[in-house]
Amino acid sequence: MKKTIFLTIITLVLAACETKLDLSEVSGRTRLVVNGLINDQDKVEIQVSKSIPLGSTGAVEFINNAVVTMRDENGNATGFTYNVGTDKYENLVFRAFAGKYYSISVKAPGFDEVFAELVMPDKASKTPSSWKDSTDLDSSGYPTGTLTVNINDKGISNNYYRISLFYYDNITATWNSLKPVTKDAAIENEAIESDNGLWVFSDRSFNGQPRSIPFITPFGYALGTPKYLVVTESLSEQYFKYFKSIEDYKKGAGVFGEATPVFSNIRNGVGIWAGSSIARDTIQ
Repeated sequence: MKKTIFLTIITLVLAACETKLDLSEVSGRTRLVVNGLINDQDKVEIQVSKSIPLGSTGAVEFINNAVVTMRDENGNATGFTYNVGTDKYENLVFRAFAGKYYSISVKAPGFDEVFAELVMPDKASKTPSSWKDSTDLDSSGYPTGTLTVNINDKGISNNYYRISLFYYDNITATWNSLKPVTKDAAIENEAIESDNGLWVFSDRSFNGQPRSIPFITPFGYALGTPKYLVVTESLSEQYFKYFKSIEDYKKGAGVFGEATPVFSNIRNGVGIWAGSSIARDTIQ
């Protein structure tokens, strides 16, 4: 996790530059920072570090002697091994399942034990994504295509989604992020958009209804096969709050901005423990 995100939960007390800050009640106690964003398809990785004091310019200090334990709804425990190459604790065998409960605990010498829990979101029952070429023209008169992502939302609860788009580069044989551009004004206005090609949004504008979201594919992309990759994730509520708080943090990070704390659900520490269920569509 980038140092700028979890400098410390002490950002809670920051205010506008004209305000005098009373820091007499702020605790400088170093705490564990635990970051675990898991899904139902990939190996589980957890990163553990120390919290960074307010104003520190030092590097993040990862902890390599922690005991990380994950438990399912039946109390079955799974352990993790530290990978010195990635500075993460990992389990190469275990996979989380959609709709299931998981908790995590982390112990490290000199720190309070920390806990967190989550319920993996159910997969969105959805129609596969589709693509059509030459559906419109860009400002230079070149033909553009339409990549349609379909979501069948469940109306019994609030649901949260993340969409990531990629195009295939035949020369480098790699998938590259495709900046999402859509004609769906409702989704565009409320979505949290990142620079690396993903959108995060809730089902507030279409709760319980199917939704087809059209994205514009630029001229000259994906000339070979495969062409595009669409990754649609159902996010836990913690995951959505985490992304939303990062967006709010960035907006309030200016000189006259009022700092917003990044969402944390780690008891006795700081960090994030959240899950997603993934569907991947490859457009040939």
